[in-house]
Amino acid sequence: MQNTMINVKKSHGIIMFIILLLSYIVFASNWVAGSNLSEKIVYHYFNGETVSPMVSEVINYTITIARIFANLVAAYILLKLNPRKASIVALVLLCFSFVAVFATNYWLYTIARMIMALGGSMVMVYMNTVVASFIANDEKIIANALVTASYNIGAGAVAIIFFLYKDVVTSDWQNTMYMFSLCSILLLVLWTVFAKDFSPNNEAAQAEKVYKYKDALTDKFVYCFSMGFGGFLFLYVMSLVSIPMKLVSQVDNDFNAEFMILAITMGGIGGTLFSILIGKIPFERKPFLLIHGITMIISMALGLHMAYINPKMAYFLFAIGGFVMFSQYSVYLNFPHELPNMNPRKLTIMFGVFWALGYTVYTVLNFIWSIILSYYGWDLSMVFYITCSCLYIVFVCTFPVLKVQTKRAIS
Repeated sequence: MQNTMINVKKSHGIIMFIILLLSYIVFASNWVAGSNLSEKIVYHYFNGETVSPMVSEVINYTITIARIFANLVAAYILLKLNPRKASIVALVLLCFSFVAVFATNYWLYTIARMIMALGGSMVMVYMNTVVASFIANDEKIIANALVTASYNIGAGAVAIIFFLYKDVVTSDWQNTMYMFSLCSILLLVLWTVFAKDFSPNNEAAQAEKVYKYKDALTDKFVYCFSMGFGGFLFLYVMSLVSIPMKLVSQVDNDFNAEFMILAITMGGIGGTLFSILIGKIPFERKPFLLIHGITMIISMALGLHMAYINPKMAYFLFAIGGFVMFSQYSVYLNFPHELPNMNPRKLTIMFGVFWALGYTVYTVLNFIWSIILSYYGWDLSMVFYITCSCLYIVFVCTFPVLKVQTKRAIS
């Protein structure tokens, strides 16, 4: 990269961050919408034949597998190309959701959605690079709060649309997915027009030993952070894309899957706003994460139990769970930013590995969960779900004690 790339104003960096943020929101909407339409999609491609939970979950498997691969290569692509071109690659892949709409069979549809997931995961990595390069240290937790809110905003939008216009959006799943795909294409155009190049390397980073993939793969913190992240993803993502519709079939009352998704996502957005409010208040990160981690798991477990007894109470507990998840999530994702001697290049590589390993854990757990559901039933699958989510708490216990950083920027 040429040095001329680094002369990008902070205000323009923020514009680029907003475009990538919106792109990830659209990706999240697309993923959650597809998951909620899975019965219609499977019915369409299998001509009404009954399929096992493992087959109906194959889209989620492939999306998460794609995200594992994407996160490993995202940093490499960024460092080999440049932020503008690397993000164009990511956004083009995101637009493969448009191709999925016209797939002639279930497996081509799955492949197209898998490519879409490659783009979504790369966008997430590049957002962290933009944050590391243009946002001051004491403001990073706020930027990361917006990053963590992006999935909730997308999922929440889908929950509202599906609740208000359920008959319309479910009557023709292809038209519904077509509209989400058009949004991805629009954001690709906006990025191509407005994005400028900058270098993820800075003078301080260049003066030190160059951080490489092998350094990340031999770092104990990277593995601990990723394992904890995998437990968090298992608790959160499953509660939006796999559990709601299956939970409806288990209860004999008026429990509503859209209300569950909406409760979790709206609670999550509230938690994100809370994390923004406390973002600049000095507090010890590790105890905060532990207390919130325990609370979110208990809330989700109680919500699943109350779904059988009192749906309204279940929604309330899911909202509490969503709130606590995301009152801490930005603190969790900001943790690497606050480590000593951090720089944008190092963060780009670390977050690529974080997301890859985290989604590896999530994918393995999701696969085992579907096997348990298929052969041993719902109750045991829920025990597995709650138990494995506790990985988050276990690995947060291994984190170092951090001092809150000052306003000094790392770029």
